[in-house]
Amino acid sequence: MFKRLAVALTALMTLIWSMSCSAAKPDKWLIYWYVCGTDIESCHISFDPNTDLMSDNPNDLILSDPDRNPGSATRSIKEVENAAISPNVKIFMQAGGTYIWGHPKFRDLNAKFNTRALTVGADNYLAQKGMVFKEWYLLKSKFFPQKDGGFLEEKLTPVSNGKIGRYVYDKNHHNWHPRGELLPISGEKNTETDMGSQAGLVSFLQAGQKLEKEIYPDGNVRRVLIFVDHGVTDSYGLYGICKDAYTGNSLSLKEIQNAFSQVQSGWVNSEEKPFEVVAFDACVMSEYETAVAVEAAANYMVASQEETDIRVGLGYTNLLNNLSKNPQMSGAELAKVICKTYWEDSKKTDKERNIDANTILTSSVIDLRKMEELKNAYENFTLETYNLAQKNSYEFVQNFVKFNKAAAGSEKYPSTFGAVHFNVQNSSPLFVDLREFAKNLGHRFEELKPASDGLVKSINNAVIYQKRGESLSEGGGLSIFYPFGFLNKKDAIDAYQKYALKDKLASETQGKLYKILYTQVTQNQNLFDLSDLKDSYVDVEEKAKTAWVELDEEQRQKIEGVRAQLIYVKAIDDEIIQGVYLGSDSNIAENDKEPGKFKSIFRGKWVRMDNQLALVNVVSDTTIRNKNGKKIGGNEILSIPITLNNQIRNLLVSCKYPSERFTIIGIPPQYDVNEGTFVGQFEGLKKGDIVTPLYLKFNLSKDDVDEMEENAEKTYKRSLENLTDEQKAQLLQNQNLLGFVSGIPITIGDKPLKIEIGDNPLPDGNYAYIFEFVNPIGGKNVTADEMAIFKIRDGKIVEVKHSDDIEELKDLS
Repeated sequence: MFKRLAVALTALMTLIWSMSCSAAKPDKWLIYWYVCGTDIESCHISFDPNTDLMSDNPNDLILSDPDRNPGSATRSIKEVENAAISPNVKIFMQAGGTYIWGHPKFRDLNAKFNTRALTVGADNYLAQKGMVFKEWYLLKSKFFPQKDGGFLEEKLTPVSNGKIGRYVYDKNHHNWHPRGELLPISGEKNTETDMGSQAGLVSFLQAGQKLEKEIYPDGNVRRVLIFVDHGVTDSYGLYGICKDAYTGNSLSLKEIQNAFSQVQSGWVNSEEKPFEVVAFDACVMSEYETAVAVEAAANYMVASQEETDIRVGLGYTNLLNNLSKNPQMSGAELAKVICKTYWEDSKKTDKERNIDANTILTSSVIDLRKMEELKNAYENFTLETYNLAQKNSYEFVQNFVKFNKAAAGSEKYPSTFGAVHFNVQNSSPLFVDLREFAKNLGHRFEELKPASDGLVKSINNAVIYQKRGESLSEGGGLSIFYPFGFLNKKDAIDAYQKYALKDKLASETQGKLYKILYTQVTQNQNLFDLSDLKDSYVDVEEKAKTAWVELDEEQRQKIEGVRAQLIYVKAIDDEIIQGVYLGSDSNIAENDKEPGKFKSIFRGKWVRMDNQLALVNVVSDTTIRNKNGKKIGGNEILSIPITLNNQIRNLLVSCKYPSERFTIIGIPPQYDVNEGTFVGQFEGLKKGDIVTPLYLKFNLSKDDVDEMEENAEKTYKRSLENLTDEQKAQLLQNQNLLGFVSGIPITIGDKPLKIEIGDNPLPDGNYAYIFEFVNPIGGKNVTADEMAIFKIRDGKIVEVKHSDDIEELKDLS
């Protein structure tokens, strides 16, 4: 009996073992690597000044700093070469879409240019833009000085276009082995040669299928697909990747989805999803619509909600080493490894450049097998919000403001937007974190709570892993398009309709919601007129040393928020006041017991840079506050205008609450409005750099007030980088009305630049505290005509007066 039982158990265990073995995933991997170099490669190569790009000899292309600036795509390619790849891991790469490759292996793919376009002649123009290139860089455009002092722009048009190459890299080759014979590349424009076209992607995937049949004839292989280039390449940051330098075309999400569908039958197991993981080595691609586009092609998606630093790849050396050591890992495990190695690569690169861009890093793993649940929850949530939006005009204003407050309290991407567009009013990025947005709306609308909770739960189930920097630590891992920081930009709404709704990648109800919000606002713009708030009642509490502004119920319902502007003021004589603008203060709390009463929590302290006051602009505020308005958690990201080695830039820093600990993120790339792109890359502060804080300073008489206000508003809205040399000089020289003035230069030494609030109070003097009301539709903000004047002496607020109580200018001496 026992013998027969033992035999039966042995047979059963053998059957179970054989079944588990047959169901086991193969340990052979093929990584499809779609590398579109664009300007992340060609504009980030540091050439020797004497290099000859016209030469037919690839060895004549000399890099002045090949270890640090070989081209950002080349940097990732070299990381692959540094990995200890096992025999069962192979990489199939398609490289193209860029003018010049820094990697010596791919220089036969380079375009050819006429000599004139490649001479170093744009330096003067670049200097006007506030940019310094210590080495020679290839640019998309060339500017030639004209007699009238202007510049003639000449686009870089290649004499002959570059090529696309296909290569295989594995343990046996130890090099990139050309494999153009997999499928002929036709050379026809806008077909296989276009990295930004559906046809180009289809051709690449089909070539991969042919390669698989050659090296894995039994079909026993698992796949990963990685896209490399800029993300969100539409002008409104909508749904694209891989912008080909020659054609200007980008792959839309719909084209990616269609490409997968077109080649699905070409894989051996065509009933299964072809890829374990689809990863995006690109900016701002962890969006709901991206997940919808690739859900049928992969089990997992890895992407970033935030911009990715051009110099940071996915940590390909560690990624491939991990996979080679453990090829049996699951798709979920590999996706998590991609997140981790991206994080490690970011920390390594930050250390090289003495910055902390890692603090705004995000990377998410989305389990695409759970998308059906997520889509249903999202559709239910958008239906409920759509029903709320269909209210009469008065209720609509209240609801719309609540929508915007929910978005404003969520993490927004890209977080650096306000830093490169210095002090642009309501310069909200177009993407918000979906989980935080849903959660915030659920808090503001009781009727939305069930749908909100359901959506939050489904996001938590689908986003199975994240790596997030300290300054963006609250997000849920998936973003949505929210265009109402730019409500006057109708084309942004139209773009959403075109890319998301027409392509059926977004909720149709969400599209209806945005349309009705836009229609209602444009038809009822008068309801958002804040001009009457100029007369808001402002008062001070002398004993408590504070100030407050009071709004009635109607006024309170139509503003997005209240903040304050702080200006150091001093009477020069009986007629002239001198002022120095220090930026915005967000320490204002609405009284729970007295709704509509907004009270300052001004402590007489301010942000300092190595003990000098700093002009600060709040770029992103996701702080958590108690009922008294004190910041007890969350983060702020701030932009500080500076000159770096005499070039006007912005320093990006984050502040963690409640500790008020500051982290220097770095100096973001500059935004060229004419080109519609960022120029340069994130920079750090290194030893020997000279950093000088900038301030806005004015002298005015009573008769100058109106003119000063007009000029201040123009300057406030204008990005520093977009000023011409003439405009900058005019501002710097004009001390009678308004201009930028410099603080004391700081030379970076062995210790890092110190940013803090700390215990140091503001210098003795008088400070005008002006309440500002934020317009929820991206229109003009309004400041109250009345203000409070705080007097600081010996480090303490000794007096607070209403501006009407200042009878003589000499009282401000």
